[in-house]
Amino acid sequence: MNGQRIGVIGLVLAVLTVVGAVAEPAQKETAVQAVVRLEEARRQAMVAGDIEAMTRLLAPDATYVHSTGLEQSRDDLLGVMRRGEIRYRSFDVESASYRTYGSTVVGTGVQTLDVEASGKSQTFRSRYTVVYVPIEGELRLVAYQSTALPMIVMEKKISDE
Repeated sequence: MNGQRIGVIGLVLAVLTVVGAVAEPAQKETAVQAVVRLEEARRQAMVAGDIEAMTRLLAPDATYVHSTGLEQSRDDLLGVMRRGEIRYRSFDVESASYRTYGSTVVGTGVQTLDVEASGKSQTFRSRYTVVYVPIEGELRLVAYQSTALPMIVMEKKISDE
């Protein structure tokens, strides 16, 4: 009788395991999904002034080019954030798209930023590009490039010419 009970319990456990595996298949995050998540984490870390999170998100040799054309290394960017020379107050992403090239993910988009730099509050729009590559098994931001845009972009129709 004990042998039959153990056999039935084993069968029930086996069925539950198979049903559980079918009902909830493991969903592996794609590289693009990971970068979308990492970009949100980067923006949140910048607004919070979270230097530790930024250190994890940016590759050691990352370059960060602001819409003014100023290029900074990861250490330079984190230094000005740490000293409070620049404070990111908000990011509003208007559009974003991502493409993969092998294990590299390139993102482009348009954003509006509210920052305080050198004691002066500024709001501006920019078009940006981010490049993420895997480093030691983790996607890290290796390049950021931003180009200033007018606050209001007027689209001209071909028929208006």
